Amino acid sequence: MPTSTRLPFMTLMLVALCLAARAGAQASDHLICKDAATPAGATQVGALQPLFRDCPRLNDIDFTGRADGRKYYSGVYTGPPKDRSFYEQADDGVVMQRGGVLATVKTTSYPGHFPLLSGARPFYIEAQVSTSSNHRDNFPAVWLMPIEHNARMEDVYEGDPKSFERWFELDIDEGGFGPGGHHTAISWSGIWPNYKKIQNPNPTSKVPLDRTQPNVFGVSYSPETLTVRWWLNGQQVLEATQPFVPEIARRQNFYLIVSAQSHRNISHYQMKLLGVRAFVGDAVPAPKAKGPP
Repeated sequence: MPTSTRLPFMTLMLVALCLAARAGAQASDHLICKDAATPAGATQVGALQPLFRDCPRLNDIDFTGRADGRKYYSGVYTGPPKDRSFYEQADDGVVMQRGGVLATVKTTSYPGHFPLLSGARPFYIEAQVSTSSNHRDNFPAVWLMPIEHNARMEDVYEGDPKSFERWFELDIDEGGFGPGGHHTAISWSGIWPNYKKIQNPNPTSKVPLDRTQPNVFGVSYSPETLTVRWWLNGQQVLEATQPFVPEIARRQNFYLIVSAQSHRNISHYQMKLLGVRAFVGDAVPAPKAKGPP
């Protein structure tokens, strides 16, 4: 009979709609910018104080590189900011075309709205991002740089040779280096343009990663042990310490950069930033210098 076949079909349709609605609600719940819980990576290093948590919006971006108190800037100090055409608003974040950049300090290397991450305090920071494809030419990057490394050369310290810079770069994740995540701690030093660097070995995961999904890339830092640990979707994946995490890191202050780069400019893709959040702990006293034996 027509009625006996139609009722089960309608019931199945209603169940499917309910499941879809539930899945949509769960996807929204999984946005880190709406999650007030403390991540495991923050707890591990005692970074229990929320520093900031944000769902990016297009109106939060400054395209001049100089505006006061903006959350994001469309460039870094090494080049001019990207214009508005590189960015668009999505329901769940900000989308960048290849070449786009979002940084949390001005291109003049002065702080913006978000507090810096002090290297004298333990911290944890994570960003939730996705890309429009998994093409190997894509070079999406989530990374930290010290604000002291700038055109004013504020990473030249007393006792070092003139113009000799030292700084710590912490790459939370970079794409296009392997099937999985790529995580590096880099100790830089030298006089431009002859910089030297040392970085942790074996930074690339061989476990395939679908970057079209909204992955959460995080890193924790301990000034006491000069150790960093990388986290992917809530799980620790890698660790590094000295000499790749240099002592100078304790004296520097870090900001976030999210950039849609390319290895050879042969692919066209978009990178979406869905959310960011950071946590800090209490300052750790600097270790005392060792005396003569």
